[in-house]
Amino acid sequence: NETIEKEIDENFVYPDLDTDKELLWTLLTFSGYLTTESKRGVNNYRLRIPNYEIKFVFVNIILKWLSVDVKLRKSLLEETANYLITNQIERFERGFKEIIGDTFSYFDLLGEAENVYQSYVLGLLAILGDDYIIKSNRESGEGRYDIMLIPHDKTKFGVVIEIKQIQIESKISNAKLTERINSKIAEALSQIDKNYYYSELVANRIKNIIKLPIVFAGKVPYVLPIK
Repeated sequence: NETIEKEIDENFVYPDLDTDKELLWTLLTFSGYLTTESKRGVNNYRLRIPNYEIKFVFVNIILKWLSVDVKLRKSLLEETANYLITNQIERFERGFKEIIGDTFSYFDLLGEAENVYQSYVLGLLAILGDDYIIKSNRESGEGRYDIMLIPHDKTKFGVVIEIKQIQIESKISNAKLTERINSKIAEALSQIDKNYYYSELVANRIKNIIKLPIVFAGKVPYVLPIK
């Protein structure tokens, strides 16, 4: 439901894209991939993605960019995603750390909000789109979950994901960092249970439910408490 403010040029012509990359926003709006929410000036508009179908078009585009530009191995991504949906969480965490290490090294995430991490995770999980309905930031129970995977096959695992992040100070000790990571993991799990985020899975008659916390300490994700 978030928006971004951009200038829309009503006199846009395709060759202008070669010299002005900002015109991409105009192209996406005119082609229906973005819609105007409100006008903010002479040519400025608040833009948003009109629906979840188009949202996942963008997610799949991002996934293709990652596989080409970042050399993300599709086999590793498929294997790791399969670990998640078969409840092999330790193996999922190992694979997920490898994937994030390969991709996040290309991006400066200092000071970014949790929704940036959420977008990356969504893009990586898009590979499950044939077997799962993938949703994000939807109301369920007493609040909004970050990501939910609803299986078409109701005998498979459904997944609800809560993403947290912690800032790492340069002089923090390993013991203190471990304590903060474990605390955030517990907080994420408590939030899922307290707010009954998985109620949509229950409503879809999914009996096997995975409640997955993902805590980012900088560019390193943690799913299980550190022992």
